[in-house]
Amino acid sequence: MSDALTEEFFAEVSDKYYPQVLEGLELLAAGDVAGGIEILSRPLHTIKGVTGFMPGFEPASSFTHTVESFLKKLQSDSLPHSADNISLAAHGVNSIFAVIEQIRDLGAPDQDEMDAVSQVLEAASGGGSAAGPAGASCLAVGQEQGRAIVRITAPRIHRKHQRDQIVGAIITQPQETPVVLDVSQVKTFGSSAWEDLSDLAGHWSISVRGLCGAARETFHAGNMDALMPLLPADDAPGEGA
Repeated sequence: MSDALTEEFFAEVSDKYYPQVLEGLELLAAGDVAGGIEILSRPLHTIKGVTGFMPGFEPASSFTHTVESFLKKLQSDSLPHSADNISLAAHGVNSIFAVIEQIRDLGAPDQDEMDAVSQVLEAASGGGSAAGPAGASCLAVGQEQGRAIVRITAPRIHRKHQRDQIVGAIITQPQETPVVLDVSQVKTFGSSAWEDLSDLAGHWSISVRGLCGAARETFHAGNMDALMPLLPADDAPGEGA
């Protein structure tokens, strides 16, 4: 997707908006939540408005509104300034730029990824459940020697609401925290679910433990071992989930 308006918009994004966003994110990370969100609000509000009038970019406008709403709740102290919420805010902001680049380069955003981020923002805001659409929870999250353990409790992972739960559990972790995906109870793990996780592997350090059977086959078929190291099934000292 390339035209004069799009090129002008992305020139502004690169030269003006993204540097402001980086400044705001740095303040957030340093604990200055009010100051960081004040700076972030300016470029994000402009991006929301401009993309709302650009043909094909309308999904980016509505997604930006979702992220803005979460930031406003943090700014007004409606939400605690916890490490998880700050990390989630930063991920939401960065996702806006991923979305507009996907629309420019591919013609459409990654809807599943966008939905997963929106869902977790809503859940963290108290407006929904991180378990996603109707369906039983398929995981449990705990801590173990400085690592986040995402233990999959369903024997088969194929449905979108299951994938959204797993993605949501990971993106609510601080990016500096290693994540272990425990699939020791899983018999089959769909290729779409591995693909969803591969999109996160560049931002979170994700390793996989307990992989076996058909789940192992789809893991290796998708070359996931290049992105997510395998751990032995007995790598569970001091298990705390």
